[in-house]
Order: sequence, then structure tokens, then C-alpha cells
Amino acid sequence: MATFSIKLDKRTKLKNDKYNLVVHAGIGSDVIYINVAKITISQYEKVFVKKSLDNSSREFRETCNGYISKCERIYDELKPFNKVRFRELFRETDRKIPHSLRLKDLFDTYCTQNEDIKLKTRNHFRGTANALETYRPGISVGDITVDFLKRFEKQKKRDGWSQPTLDSHFRNLRRIINYFTSEVKLIPKQYEYPFGKGGYSISSFFPNKIVLKEHGIKSIINMTDFTNEKQEYVKELEYARDIFLLLYYFNGANFADALRARWDQIQGDYIIFTRKKTETTRKNNKKDIVVPITPKLQKLINKLGDRESPFILGLLKEGYEETTFENKNHKIKQQINRNLSIIAQKLNLPVPLNLSKARDCYATTLMRNGESRDNIGQMLGHSNSIVTEHYLGSLDAEKTFAINSSLL
Repeated sequence: MATFSIKLDKRTKLKNDKYNLVVHAGIGSDVIYINVAKITISQYEKVFVKKSLDNSSREFRETCNGYISKCERIYDELKPFNKVRFRELFRETDRKIPHSLRLKDLFDTYCTQNEDIKLKTRNHFRGTANALETYRPGISVGDITVDFLKRFEKQKKRDGWSQPTLDSHFRNLRRIINYFTSEVKLIPKQYEYPFGKGGYSISSFFPNKIVLKEHGIKSIINMTDFTNEKQEYVKELEYARDIFLLLYYFNGANFADALRARWDQIQGDYIIFTRKKTETTRKNNKKDIVVPITPKLQKLINKLGDRESPFILGLLKEGYEETTFENKNHKIKQQINRNLSIIAQKLNLPVPLNLSKARDCYATTLMRNGESRDNIGQMLGHSNSIVTEHYLGSLDAEKTFAINSSLL
């Protein structure tokens, strides 16, 4: 007699208030625990007790039900029963290998197997798979040739895709092919690799950005009238402006980093944090961002900060899930960017205003004031000077007026 179930093993508390989620196997007088995930008590109750119906909870329950099915199948086939061999077979069968070279299956398998991939990245990979599948239904690895990539590029540019968008999807495709060639070794050796020397070259395209001039930035800083003709949006517009300036004084941080910023990251006169964008993607040369708390930044922290929350902006709760974070980040940014567009119209700014412009304004201000590119790159958290060179190079469009001023 054997019974299998999913349980939260509370015998050992792990980091970040997590415990091992296990397959609890009762086989005769033997009890076996097989670790399948690490979650908090609140996450366990949401998924398995309250049986939440959101997509991530449903998918996770289905995955765990699959673990139980595996155990039942292995137990039926393993005669005589052996605990050590049972664990080995579970781990072996736990790694799903697709039976075809269809790209959609490879993308799905990659996203499922690599749990450390951020939700946003996983969704982007699936977007790549959908774009390729829509372009050619049933597409497989063998269809990916240099000629195919060139035709796909031409069509997507007709559809309005920008070069950076196209490059990002091609990098996803290249990662999938590399993964199933070198790591999983599923793609046959005779497959002709389409990227690299002699093949299709993915560009490193940095479009020129038209950024605000100094007086434009000052007009945002000095703005005091937040009303419109209907006397609406006063608080919303002021909050949007303040968040923009917070990012500007926060070393040009992304909104996601400000959203995650905690009071306990303040060390003396500095806030020290790791960029969300690079914490899982960058393996080498990881750098902390060190933000000096200037009087202007301190004033904004005092105004926007929530001392009742562990997070400075008070918009997150402890133990949040990545899905929750991404949804909240997207929703809040969307609302703030709408209000920043109203501010841009109100101030007659020549450049559309959104939260990402705060980073450009920060870098531009430092560059205009003679800071070295190395210093700017360090403050922005760039991995090397090449990234900074490309980034600042894309901000130099206004120099064209000075260059052409000598023309007759």
C-alpha cells in the first residue's frame, strides 16, 4: 500500500521564511520526503489550502499533481521496491525532455525547467515562441536557417517591430538553440548552427534618444501647478512628478528598483541595493548601486516614504510573489506614465515624458556637467565601459546642432 501527497515540511525553516514543499510518500512502514520546491507558509495556504484560481497558483498545483502521478507510476514499475532507486528514478523522470524539435515545445520545456528565470523573462521567451509559431505554424529547429532569419527580420520590420525588439527575440531563440545543443544535447550534431561567424549576426543596436535639455528638467523640478482645466488630478500628477524625481535622484534607477527599495538598505548616508535587472542575469562583475542620500533625495523620501512598511514606498508586502510584483509594477507604472504625459503637455515639453526618461535625464545631467564616462557607468550600474559608451552615445543627438553650427 502506497500513498502520495504534497505537504509543507516544517521540520526545517529555510531562508526568507521558506520551507521545503515535498512529495510525502507513505510506502508500507517507510516514509519518504522528496523536495520539489521552497515556499512560505502563506504561499502554501494560498495554493493548496485556499486553492486560489489565479493562473500561477493553478499551474503550480498542476505541476505538483504531476509529481504525484510520477511517484505512482514509478512505484508501480519498481519491483522490488527500493527507496534509493525510487529517488533516483523520480529525479530522472522529473526532467522533461521534449520528444520533438518543435520550437514551441523547446521554449516551453526551457521555461519550465529553469525555475530561476524571472517571470518577465519567461513571458518574453514565450512571446518569442508565439511570434515564430504565428509566422510559421509547427516551426521546428530545422527550419531555423540564416535565410529564414533574414526573411523573418524583413517581415517583422514591415509589421513595425523596432530593431531592439527584433534583436531581443533573436537572442531568446539563440539561447534556446544553444541550450538544447550544448546542455541538454537534444539537437543533432549535424544541425547547421545559424548564428555567429558566417551566419546571422544579431546586432547591438542603440537608438539615438532625444532627451530633455536642462531647462526642461528644471521645469519638472520647479513645477507647482498640478491642476488642469477641470481642477482634477492634483494629487495624482504631483505623485507622478515626485516619483519621476525620486528615480532621477536615485542614480536614475528603474521604477522596479525603487518599488523594491527597503528601509534596511539605508546605511548611513547611502542606499545600497542590487538592480533587479541584473541580479539573476549577470553572473560576473556584479555590482551594488550606491546612492548618496542628498538633501533633495531625502526630502522626497520623507514625502513619499511609508514608515509602517518595510519598503520605502510602502507599495509591496513582505513575502510577495514574483507574479504579484510584476503585475503591481506594470499597473503602477502605467498609471504614473499616463500622468507624466499630462505633465509633459502642461509644461510644453518637446519630449514625451515617462519613468524611463528619469534615467536618461540623470545620465545626461552628469555628462553635461563634465563627469567621466567611467563614473557615470559606475553610478548607473553598468557592467563595463562599452555599455556606458553605447548608452551615452545614444544621448548625444543634441550635439549635432553644435557640430553643424559652423555651416555657411
